[in-house]
Formats: sequence, structure tokens, C-alpha cells
Amino acid sequence: MSQSANDEYDRARKRGLKDVSMRRARGESGLLPVLNAKREENGVLAVVDQPMRAISLNRVVGTYQTSRANSFAHNFMPILSPDTEFAHKWINLCEAHLQSGIRDPIRVYEYLWKYYVAEGNKRVSVLKFFEASSFEAEIIRLIPQWDDSDPEIDRYYTFLAYSKKGVFSDIELSESRKYERLYRVEQLLIAELDPSLGKPDYNALYTRFEDAYLHTNCTLSLGDAFLEYLHIYGFPTNIMPDELTARILTLKPQLDILEHPPAPRVVQEEDAEAAEPAFFSRLLSVHRNPKIVFAYAGERAQNSWLGAHEQGRLAMQTELGDKVDSRVLDLQDREDAYDMLSTEAGDAGLLFVTTPSMMNTILRFALEHPNCLTLVYSRMQHHYRLHTYFGRYYEAVFLCGIAAGQHTKTGTVAYVTPKLTYTRFTSDINAFTIGVRSVRPDARVLMVTRDVDPRRMETCEPGVKTAASLGADTVLTPNYASLMLAELPYGVFTALISVDSEGKPTRYLAAPDWNWERFYTAIVKSYLNGSLSTLLSIDRDESPIANFWWGLGGGVVDIRLGSWSSGTPNNLIRYLRGSIARNLYNPFHGPVTDNEGIVRIPAHTDAAPAEIIKMRYLVEGVEVIE
Repeated sequence: MSQSANDEYDRARKRGLKDVSMRRARGESGLLPVLNAKREENGVLAVVDQPMRAISLNRVVGTYQTSRANSFAHNFMPILSPDTEFAHKWINLCEAHLQSGIRDPIRVYEYLWKYYVAEGNKRVSVLKFFEASSFEAEIIRLIPQWDDSDPEIDRYYTFLAYSKKGVFSDIELSESRKYERLYRVEQLLIAELDPSLGKPDYNALYTRFEDAYLHTNCTLSLGDAFLEYLHIYGFPTNIMPDELTARILTLKPQLDILEHPPAPRVVQEEDAEAAEPAFFSRLLSVHRNPKIVFAYAGERAQNSWLGAHEQGRLAMQTELGDKVDSRVLDLQDREDAYDMLSTEAGDAGLLFVTTPSMMNTILRFALEHPNCLTLVYSRMQHHYRLHTYFGRYYEAVFLCGIAAGQHTKTGTVAYVTPKLTYTRFTSDINAFTIGVRSVRPDARVLMVTRDVDPRRMETCEPGVKTAASLGADTVLTPNYASLMLAELPYGVFTALISVDSEGKPTRYLAAPDWNWERFYTAIVKSYLNGSLSTLLSIDRDESPIANFWWGLGGGVVDIRLGSWSSGTPNNLIRYLRGSIARNLYNPFHGPVTDNEGIVRIPAHTDAAPAEIIKMRYLVEGVEVIE
């Protein structure tokens, strides 16, 4: 027996005794936790053998045998005197580890994501002392009795369902719903792997991440942090430990936001005007980098959604001239999107991302390129350094609802919209309904999604016919190829039309309109003169994320009216348009009740911006046709 192994025992024992002393000072036992107590308390439904594999020693937290608990501190360090038989065996095992390594696997019980040693307590102790990260184990899973009053048991059963199809054998997430997201993310990443390289050891990847994560002082739960890492960086394959740790540290501000979400911070037009920098600040010309990049993920045809953003960019470039150098990146379906962004936009001052579909790539870019201010067209998000911008489209749709209520003769109007596989945001259909019933309280409002495919706009035509078959004579519908009416403006994406009893369009009435020139020009000007930085720094400690949300007042959205509205209808719509633009009227002014009779917005109050942005209920009066 070498003196070295004896010395290591003395050092390990000192760690153990120190841990016992600290825990007893806090009123704890200080000894190694025992699983039996948990089994008696909660009960076990089933005992299931698992395939032998390497497990994280960090998640080995106790012993299965009460008799072993008195030999170890809570941290698995030995606490018995060096002259005991236990110490002698520990020292021999330590010497074997120093000479050739410990090879025999341990045997553990897995209970609620944690491991308790049935055989091999001293092996675990020695390995933990030398800071080993993982070790081979025979695993016996104990499945607890179902208890619908225990959220942890509920999460565990969701994990069990995930484990039948997912690739990570013991990942714990903080919420049940996150397992479905984990499965979607991992399946996308698996599809991108090179099959010629063979199947990676996914559990080893998770343990590798865990080992690096424990050295970063991050406090978000391990599973949630790993899920976010996968979302942004993908599987941690072919990466050195130091680089992995560096990535996690770069990701840390985002993890902090996930752990402690900041209050929503909405920036409206009047906020931007109030953020003009002081005269001395303007003299300093805070930003001199004229490179502005616009990233697209689709076709930029003149009459398409992305084309409208491109027209806004071109108009901004024309107005500002050589003060800016705006460029375009087409990233649709590109596997090298991140590399392309880094190369082309890494030295830019400002990046606009016109679609949220690339969110994980963009977030990684924003985290690793702090000198480039990044704005993404999206509803409110909680992503560090990713500011969002989104128009108050519901304001224009509300005015279309007013027009529909004025025009309908049958008293039935329809809102045709694609059928979605996920829960939709509803501020637009709700504003339309409120508008209709403001002038026609007895009107029926149909939300028609039947057979309307979000990927095929031509399916809106049968949606319009369905609406007509149910009595609608006035319909707000996305534009489609066969919709050809006199006065229909070129390039509108949605139009309010009148239809006959068979659903044939007969007249153009109105259309909500986007004007991205106003937004892009205003934001770029603010960036160049420094007021944008001033604006984003306001209350940064409380909310480091800004959500730009401009509407009629900023000219980002508007309504185009057909000739039918001349006279009284036009006067009312113009009056309401001006009132909304000057913040004198909010379409979501209470009382507003949902279609289940719940008062969502109390009387004499206006809905807050965050309430409108995140709205998912339907207001009273909406009939869903699906």
C-alpha cells in the first residue's frame, strides 16, 4: 500500500468531515442520503432493468443501503477513521485506480432522475474524489406510483413517455411541455447528421455538456440549459472541453433570461421620439458603421410578404443615400446560414432578420457578435440581445371590421384564415370582430379555417365559398391568385371584399396595408444618430430586450379604402383611424368578454401592449368554422 493512497484518503476524509460539519450547522444530518426512505414514502409501481451504460457521477446522490450511509458524508467523501477496515478498502481501491484505473461497473437504482448506489459505494467515492465525470453502471429503474397531486411525478411520467422515442436516457426538464420541444429539436439535429460517421453516443454528449456546465456558475437547471444549447448550437460533437465551456459562457445571459424572464418591454412610436439623444451625444456621432444587413429566408418577389420588406429596404437606402450601405443575405434552406451570417454580417452595425424561422441561428449570431445590433421580425420573444419588431396589424384589421359592419346586408361577415396545427395568436380576428360589432351589434362573425392551407393561398377561394354558403356577404381574406377585382391595390396581402351567394367576389372594399419604409428608415436614422442606443439602454437592468411595436401612428400599418366608402362610412373610419394613431382610442377597450363568457378586459380599461401581443383567446361573437 503506497503512502500516496493513504494521503489521498486523509484529504478525502477532511473534505467529508468538513461537509458533514457545514450541513449539521444548517440542521441537516450531513450523511449520505438513502433511497429506502423515499421508496417507503412514495411507493414504487414497477422495477425495470435498463441497458448498462455510462452515467453521470454528478447525478449519483446517495446509497440504496442504510448501512453504508454512516461511512460517507453527503458529498460521498469518506468520514471513518483511517484505522478502520472501511478505510483500508478505500485506500486499496484508490491505489488500484492510480495504477490501472477502476474497471468493474457499479450497480445503481435510478429514482426520479437520480442514482442511488446498490453496489460500488467506495468506487463512486474514489471516482468523485478524483473528479471523474461518468462511469459504467448497471441500472435498475424504480418507477414511482402515479400521484396527480405531485408535479414532480407528473413530469417524470412525461419523461418516461419521451424516453420511449427520445435519445437522452435521463434528462430532467423543469416543465412537462419541454419534452415535446426537446424531441422536435433532437429529431431535426439527427436528420442533419452525416450517416457515414455512425450514431453518436447521445448520453455521453449530455454528460460532456454537464461536465462543462458545472464549471460555468450558471444556475438554470441542467436539462433546460442543455435544451437551449441544442436549440442554438446543436449536438456538442467534435468540440474540445474548453470550447464547449466558452460556448456555455457565451450563452449564459440567455440562460439567465430563461431562468428569470424580464417583464415585457414594448417600444411604441412615442417612446422612440422621446429617446432623441442630447445635443452633445449627437455631435459625437455615436455610430459610424454604415453597413446594414437584411437577412431573408424566402423569395423576395415584389408582391410577396418578404418583397414588402425588400421594398422598405430599398426606399430606406434611397432616402439615406451614401450614409448607409445596406446589403441582402438570402438564407433560405442554407445549412451554412450561421457561417454566412458571421462572414457577411459579423462586421455590420445593424442586422434586420425578416422572418423568425431562423431564430436559433440568429440567436447564436447575436450572442457571439455583440457589436452588431440585431432586430428580428417576430412577436415578443425572450432572447438575449435579440430585439424584435412587429406591426400593430390589428389596428388596420379593426378598421376593416368597421368597414365590414357598415357594408354587410345579410348581417354575416367572415374572416378567412389558414388552419394551423398550433395555437394561434388572435388579436387580429378579435379586433376585426370588435370592429364589426361596434357598428352592427347583431352581426355574425365567422372565422373560416376549413380546408384553408397556410402553404397554398389558392385554398382561400374555397374558404370564401364556405363563408358565402353560411350567409356571409362580406369577407376579409388573404389575397389569392384568382382574386381579381377593380380597385384591388397591387401587392396587398389581405383584402376585404363583398361576395355573392355563391362566394364569387363582386367588389373590393378595403385592405390592411404595410409600409416598412417608414419603420426601416426611422430605425436606421435612430441607429446612425445614436438615439437607438439611448432607447435600448433605458431600463436595461430591468429588461434587456426591446420589442418595437409600431402601428397607425408610426405609419407602419394603414388601411386602403375602396370607392364604396365615400361619404359617411369614410368619415367614421377616418375619425377612428386618427384617434387610434394619436393614442386616443384603443380597439381593445373594456369590457371585452371571450367566447366562454370570461371577462378578459375589464370595463373602462385598455388592454396592455403585452396582453394584445400574446392574445390567444377568441372574443365573444366569433364562430369558428373548421
